Amino acid sequence: MSLPILELSDGGLRLLGIDGREVHQPALALAQGGELRLGTDALAQARRAPQALLSEHFGRMSIEPLRQPLAQARTHADVVHAQLQALWQAGGGGKGQGVVLAVPSLLNREQLALLLGIAEACDFEAQGLVDTALVTLAGTGTLAEGAHYVLDGGLNQGYLSTVTQDGTHLTRTAVTPLPAAALTDLEDSWVGAVADGFITETRFDPLHTGDSEQALYDVLPGWLEALQTAPSLEANLTYGGQRFTVTLNKAALLERVTGRYDALLDTLKAQHLADGTLWIHERLTRFPGLLARLSNGLSCPCRALAAKGLATGAASLDANLLGAPGALAYMTALDRAPGGGTAAASPTPAGAASTASAQAQTGAPAPSPLSPTHALLGAVAVPLPADGALPLGGKEGPFRALDLPALGTVQRTQDGWQLTPASGQRARLEGLPLGEATPLALGMAVHFETGSLTLRLIRVEAP
Repeated sequence: MSLPILELSDGGLRLLGIDGREVHQPALALAQGGELRLGTDALAQARRAPQALLSEHFGRMSIEPLRQPLAQARTHADVVHAQLQALWQAGGGGKGQGVVLAVPSLLNREQLALLLGIAEACDFEAQGLVDTALVTLAGTGTLAEGAHYVLDGGLNQGYLSTVTQDGTHLTRTAVTPLPAAALTDLEDSWVGAVADGFITETRFDPLHTGDSEQALYDVLPGWLEALQTAPSLEANLTYGGQRFTVTLNKAALLERVTGRYDALLDTLKAQHLADGTLWIHERLTRFPGLLARLSNGLSCPCRALAAKGLATGAASLDANLLGAPGALAYMTALDRAPGGGTAAASPTPAGAASTASAQAQTGAPAPSPLSPTHALLGAVAVPLPADGALPLGGKEGPFRALDLPALGTVQRTQDGWQLTPASGQRARLEGLPLGEATPLALGMAVHFETGSLTLRLIRVEAP
């Protein structure tokens, strides 16, 4: 598959496949001085201004307002949009270029709908929506029959995905939140252990000020990487014009973080994984000794899962089965053919939008093999009601966060759905002006003059 892939996780963002590049950004933002700093810029100031740090927007994936709304972002969804747009531009993505979105197993139906709404407002065009754990595991090569468990970590919460290999079928069947796999807690345990080493040997406490704490967090990733293979490390930290040097002993540090590792181990023991293989994502295996601790404490085989498996797994997907805007299926099952190719087990047909112009002229929606589940207005998607009318804009209703006047209503009819614009509102369907009640079908685009917003009926498929 030639499409680039964009991985969304509060454990880190990645854009792969544009001109052979791989662009990383931490899923962080910093709201300070009325401005929004993103990714690495936010990380560089995170310890100096912890009250201004935003680290929950990808985990929440909601339209909840920020504690301190900004001109560029009023809600968590706005911050997600800003980060995805910035990552896309940093990676060299073009306007309207197609991309596959790889998302964590934890996102629910409503969050996936909101994500598609956010993607609609970005420069890229989402042409696929896949489960990250499933596709990354598919990229590891041949798997044994039976159960496989993928342990991944986010900033504030980890999760365990259950994936089953049955013949040629690979299916993600369950997901369990695991707070003990939160990356922030694991990193903080190492920071505390290292800081104690500095205090003991030099009387310097690197956690005493925001600047010194930031300096420690900046160099910690390199020290953790070195301690993966080295029994000890001479660590230097410069602060206030002084250079402080300590010897970090791996065995001694592991004793200090054992409690945090064992908390995760106990959580995994409670999941009864004896009949499968546990795959631990490299977001977690970058912590020295964690893979060994889990391997020794669990009865099931434990293996490291390299992040590069995502690119390998995505490359084997059949691009013709990924879907089209407005009709994306969330892929949680793959058919792994004997030749090594991977295809969606239940592909979503593309194409409701392609017949929209004819529908606008005849006034009748074309038949669709799929029915819509959500109304997407701008960057916000909400479930369509079982009966009654869904108000678009106004002071009441699910779109009130957009702060718009009443645009109209979407209502179920015997044959499908229809849009009734509010009095005085001007709207166009695929370029043709709308008058009174107009039938809508999956993927059709209605453009409102007010707010320059687009309305689509979309289908979101998720367990």
